[in-house]
Amino acid sequence: MAQILFLLCLMLSSCSFLDLEKASSDSSREIASTGTPDTQVLETRKRSSQDSSKLALRKRILVLPFRNESSVGGQEISQFAAEEVRNKLDSVDEFIVVRDQDVPGVSLLNTPANESDLVPLIEAARAHGLVAVVLGTLKDVRIKERGNQVGLFQTRYNTVQTSLEIKLLDVTTQKFTIAKDLSAEVTEENTRFFGSRSIASTDSVKAEGAVSKAVEQVIPLFSSEAHRIGWSGRIAKIDVHRFYINAGELSGVSRNQLLRVFGEAEPVVDKESGLVIGMAPGRFKGLLKVVDFFGEDGAVAIVHSGAGFLERDRVEAYVPPAP
Repeated sequence: MAQILFLLCLMLSSCSFLDLEKASSDSSREIASTGTPDTQVLETRKRSSQDSSKLALRKRILVLPFRNESSVGGQEISQFAAEEVRNKLDSVDEFIVVRDQDVPGVSLLNTPANESDLVPLIEAARAHGLVAVVLGTLKDVRIKERGNQVGLFQTRYNTVQTSLEIKLLDVTTQKFTIAKDLSAEVTEENTRFFGSRSIASTDSVKAEGAVSKAVEQVIPLFSSEAHRIGWSGRIAKIDVHRFYINAGELSGVSRNQLLRVFGEAEPVVDKESGLVIGMAPGRFKGLLKVVDFFGEDGAVAIVHSGAGFLERDRVEAYVPPAP
């Protein structure tokens, strides 16, 4: 009997030891799996700091008047399409949608007839502190009508098919980051008083629903592309030791923020082909420090380091490396 009791105690002790060993092993594996080397932690913090700084800065974007290549709606539907893009871009937090009335000399910012020559448009956009420009083309609008045509009031069903193209030009890289062909079809009931509007104006109203539906398709692309576009501003004015930047609190610039300053970009020409390859970034001149704000969206900065700053020099956000 005593031997049996001794064997039972020995077995219980062995099981308890195995459970403790297993728990210790599992705990060690858990610690090993959750542990992160110091270098990885620092790198993660650095990326997080840089990403949050970039996301905090809002980019100024302008939507140019659409080109209407269809036979419907004339200038009225072109203006509607551009305004639809502006209104929907207002929901993208990373962008500040600049209205035409806020851009002096906006007539100089026209969609080029030949998109292979974007230099004049890019130069004008940079001069106005824009980092992106939206270009649109209304390619085709087709309206099919059916319904009652008798009487003073006309109740009809309109099926409208539209196709358009929207492009997003990154001013810094001088490349189209979005080039999307869109199409939509809408059928609506339309009751109108005979002769109350011109045919062109009436057709424009009929096409609005289809154009709006087509524009909605591209907005998610703008949202995903927004963080890839680099933020930049420029020195608008220099007053002795004070530098006035064309971006402030509305753009997400913060007090004590450091800004890198670059000279004007210059075109790089391939000597063999004679073609312009692109614009080379200007010479790095130093850093400015934001000390105050002015106006609706302007900042005042002083020299932090460097020299030779000029009006129209480009500024970019500087994020110091994490310690």
